Amino acid sequence: MIGLLSDYGDVILGGLLGTVAIVGIGFLVGGLAGILLAFPLMSRLRLLRWPARSLVELIRNTPFLIQAMLLFAAFGVLRLRLDPTLVGTLSVAIYTSAYMAEIVRGAMHSIPRGQTDAAAALGLPALLRFRLVILPQLVPFALPASVNLLATVAKESAFLSAVSVAELTYAGQVVIAQTFRVFEVWAIVGTLYLLLVLTVLTAAQRLERRMRWVRPT
Repeated sequence: MIGLLSDYGDVILGGLLGTVAIVGIGFLVGGLAGILLAFPLMSRLRLLRWPARSLVELIRNTPFLIQAMLLFAAFGVLRLRLDPTLVGTLSVAIYTSAYMAEIVRGAMHSIPRGQTDAAAALGLPALLRFRLVILPQLVPFALPASVNLLATVAKESAFLSAVSVAELTYAGQVVIAQTFRVFEVWAIVGTLYLLLVLTVLTAAQRLERRMRWVRPT
């Protein structure tokens, strides 16, 4: 296994960095989109709430791999030649946005209504009210579920190898095709995924301990 790492470590490392980039950027973009999607999801207007709910349920109840394949096929039909990594990142962002919208919606309902009413009574504009009053209380409620989502997305990203995205699992397949050392390669790839997820969870636990201004109940 040491010889395998010395000969093909750069290929595997490149795949790992590709996974980190795809998941990191896709999760960030999808997280921001999910926050925006949460507002029509909570709207009292059916014209806004129903399309948002339909989109969220569609994404959450279909496999990530199918979504990625459909997205690649859609760009093919439109004859748009995009880098597979870019399309893979967009797939992650779309997948993340639906789950993040639900996380934010649930966190918003966990904040006492009196907080928003008090902020409104002070005459704060809606955007300022959200940034100064709601957001600081929203983060501690949403953080645990968001971290679990990030860990899930990191593992789900392995399916992008099926559409030739240069990430960790794809790199493993390349090395196997050249060496035929199936067990060793998948053992290395699986260990790297494990370390990646554990790193995310450990960092999140430390962040949670620092967030002491709100204790979710």
